[in-house]
Amino acid sequence: MFPRKEFMKRVAIITASDSGYLGLREDVSGPEIRKIIEEHDYQVVHYVILPDNRRRLEAEMKRLVDEDDVDLILTTGGTGFSPRDCTPEATLAVIRREAPGIPEAMRYISLQKTKRAMLSRGVAGIRGKTLLINLPGSPKAVRECLEYIVSELAHGLEILQGEAQDCAAGKVLAICVSKEKGVQKKSVKEAMFIEDFGLVGDAHGGDWHRQVSLLSHDKIEAFRERGAQVKDGDFGENLVVEGIDFSALPVGTRLACNSVVLEITQIGKECHHHCQIYHAMGDCIMPREGVFAKVLKGGKIKTGDTMRAM
Repeated sequence: MFPRKEFMKRVAIITASDSGYLGLREDVSGPEIRKIIEEHDYQVVHYVILPDNRRRLEAEMKRLVDEDDVDLILTTGGTGFSPRDCTPEATLAVIRREAPGIPEAMRYISLQKTKRAMLSRGVAGIRGKTLLINLPGSPKAVRECLEYIVSELAHGLEILQGEAQDCAAGKVLAICVSKEKGVQKKSVKEAMFIEDFGLVGDAHGGDWHRQVSLLSHDKIEAFRERGAQVKDGDFGENLVVEGIDFSALPVGTRLACNSVVLEITQIGKECHHHCQIYHAMGDCIMPREGVFAKVLKGGKIKTGDTMRAM
């Protein structure tokens, strides 16, 4: 059994390719899977190239689930119409429950690029507490499909393994940073979060309990309806999220987004010097609606990513 790193799910990658197995062609798709999945802080514990042989593929998948106890198996190759393509058949023989939404989602995004995506026979399913997914064979298709589904895999694995509780989920609408304290923050498309520090390039990062500030989008919208002309970042918030009422969550709640894990440390704050918003409106929502958090686990967050209260 492979050792587990804290907060990280263990992944095995299987490339199904006769020519790759014989050393006649370099495997590019397997390393592409590794690159993407490690960027989302999964731990790749096993990588192997096997021939397009159903018995060999079945045996390897069963061993990885039943003996090595991996959390996620990602295969590439062998999902087409060639007489030797047998990865879906091997996978169906191993899994106990199908997860059809995953290959449906991959075919959906691939069909935006080419009609030939309808020829993919890839499947996905569950054996025990392991999720198995067939990805396409080409590195381009691997990248398109895996980048489309990867943000939701962590939540699926949490449910599968009994780690998820009833939780709120929302969408990151804005990420904001400033190089100086006491000024309005500017929106960026993505940001790196550093463990025990905060956001790269943000003045509020450091060794303290208010490394990241968050505001609920509906609270900002309600304030705008009162006539406030405010942009994302004007309250000094780092993250604007739609769908989660942060002020209703207790201190200690953990928030997960991709590989990033935050822990709420403070709700609201005392405003010693009224900001421009307060002077213009006679009110400001940050002191009562804003929440603050520290970074337990780092990684990248982009606008559009899903955040969950754990």
